[in-house]
Amino acid sequence: MDRVRTRTLKQFEELSAAVESHSSSQIQRAVSAFELFKIREDYENKKKIAMRRSGARGKAARLEEDKAELRLKEAEESFANMSLNVVVDPLTQALSHIADLQQILESVDYQTTTSRAGSILAGLAFTPEMIAGPYKDLSGGWRSRAALAGALLLQSDVLLLDEPNNFLDLPTTMWLEMFLTEQVDGRTVVMTSHDQEFLNRVVEETIYIRGQKLRYFEGTPLQLEIFERKDLKHKQKQQAALDKKRAHVESSIQKGRSSAKKTGDDNRARMAAQRQRKLDERWGLEVNAKGHRFKLNRDLVGYALTSRAGVQFEEQEQVVRLCLPEAPQLRTTGDLVTFDKVSFRYPKAKKPLLEDVTFSLAQGGRMAFIGANGHGKSTLANLIVGALKPSSGKITTHPQLKIGHYGQHSVESLTLGTQGTRKTAVQYFLDYFEKLGEKVEEGEARACLGTLGLGGRAMGETPVEGLSGGQKVRLAFSLIVFRPPPLLLLDEITTHLDLGTIRALARALRKFTGSIILITHDRWFCKVVIELAPFRGRAGAGSDEDEDEEDEDEDEDEEGEGEAEVGGKKGKVYRVWNGRVGLLEGGMEEYVTKVERGMTRRMRLAQGK
Repeated sequence: MDRVRTRTLKQFEELSAAVESHSSSQIQRAVSAFELFKIREDYENKKKIAMRRSGARGKAARLEEDKAELRLKEAEESFANMSLNVVVDPLTQALSHIADLQQILESVDYQTTTSRAGSILAGLAFTPEMIAGPYKDLSGGWRSRAALAGALLLQSDVLLLDEPNNFLDLPTTMWLEMFLTEQVDGRTVVMTSHDQEFLNRVVEETIYIRGQKLRYFEGTPLQLEIFERKDLKHKQKQQAALDKKRAHVESSIQKGRSSAKKTGDDNRARMAAQRQRKLDERWGLEVNAKGHRFKLNRDLVGYALTSRAGVQFEEQEQVVRLCLPEAPQLRTTGDLVTFDKVSFRYPKAKKPLLEDVTFSLAQGGRMAFIGANGHGKSTLANLIVGALKPSSGKITTHPQLKIGHYGQHSVESLTLGTQGTRKTAVQYFLDYFEKLGEKVEEGEARACLGTLGLGGRAMGETPVEGLSGGQKVRLAFSLIVFRPPPLLLLDEITTHLDLGTIRALARALRKFTGSIILITHDRWFCKVVIELAPFRGRAGAGSDEDEDEEDEDEDEDEEGEGEAEVGGKKGKVYRVWNGRVGLLEGGMEEYVTKVERGMTRRMRLAQGK
């Protein structure tokens, strides 16, 4: 964004200086240089589009690229000879371009851009050194944050954000929530995200796809979920009442027919036939969708087989199901992992990244490590699995312990390991265990992948490098749960997963009988998996009061699995911050409160209060 602002401002100043010079040749040259730049920019854009398209659309894009390249060559030759875009009145052209550039500069509010950019970058956790440093020194994740900052800075009519909080830690995600709710200055914000609490704290309207059509709902995803659950339950009751009433009427008609047949009463037989005809033609709801009395010409427009509308059930979202095998029981008692005053310092580091860390994990226990990026959560995971050794202190593990470790870079490692091999998920699965010296039958591999939702063509036909990010997560996860370990160590496993799969994974992990260590920035996922919070509030923040109105007998979620069905005890949540690992008695909610207080304090300091 700063690059665009600087370039636009420079072009504005060059054209303005040419106009103020009152020199026709200087104005002509400035206009020609500007138009050459626009032609070159058009070529670069068409080149990028052609690289990303294939098939018929790709062919058309490449033709456009060739035309743009030809125009660029002609323009460069003309500019070299100073004959580009010779116009009768170059001053008019210059003033027109100046007006366009002025509009662009106003859209970024260029006079206050630097201060606003610094504020946004600081909110996205950029340090002063990173802000002042060159862009090329940033890693991929920080470049994504810089791109997000540019989108937030631009004073546009519509702000379109696709998974904006991917790879953001929780404090930064909460800052983004605050920015989008308080500082978007009347802009329309359209976003996609798989973070349930993030959406419920930010959005006012939900657009979702059902039956290959866009549907619109005034409210958050949580409110939509509650509405759909209540609507479904209401319609099920309506249908049950109609079915019961119809059975009663049909029984009465059958009795009338039997009586008429026995007595030979033609009137009674005729009455039974009339009732049957009325039942066939006019059976249905007596009220419309608004609760008003049903009127045929108003409520049932068009052709219909009956003169009453039946209960209309909306198409339900397909439920993702994941199943985890039972964890093995260890033959001896004792804690699985114990840290006793453990410290760790990377070589050449000035101070320890982790210092005096003490905790223990019992068999069947659960714990989560949360906190801002860069404070040692993944290092802690590597210490647990033995990939790193402590600088001081003692780490004790159960002698029979096996750990299933899903790391931050599991998907990237899987992708790099299969580039150009055309291996399918099944082949990769079999080769993986063969390298470990274990013979696995293809049927076993297919069964394991199938239980984790990786079936069909994705399992046996599509190369691993062609799988989506979520499918690669399932493959990587299948490798660690095929022979289920007593302990699952999951570091940012929800990255790349869609909302339905995140819920299915949470449901499966709740029932897992082994131990779990979770590193995550997903508030809802931590609450339901580690703290075993009720799954009914699964859509995230801002629990709607309407939830309290649900019947007490609704102890099952929409998949028919009881809320009480969990495989372990409520776990503990630890905050990793400034080298320390501290227990949060209030769990994730306590951490969220601490972060909110910190943001409020920083905002007051920035405002001089």
